[in-house]
Amino acid sequence: MMEGKGTILAPGTKPTKVSYELLLGGSPSRVIAHGTLHVRFSALERMWLKSAVTLRLASGHRIGISILEMKSVKASFKVVDEVPR
Repeated sequence: MMEGKGTILAPGTKPTKVSYELLLGGSPSRVIAHGTLHVRFSALERMWLKSAVTLRLASGHRIGISILEMKSVKASFKVVDEVPR
């Protein structure tokens, strides 16, 4: 599991600071990742259904994500592109 503070980026919206937990799984040939964002619902509401959402990790790496479910102070997501190891 990777944890840290990062930023959510999406076209047409302001960058949003988040805390995240990223869980990695899968096989050597294919990484499957999903996680949780800790942020107010209102901060992510405009990004929820956008197709090009990026999570910039504490390390500076960027990964494409899809926000799946949102609650008052957290959201679940899945990774939709390559995850740095």
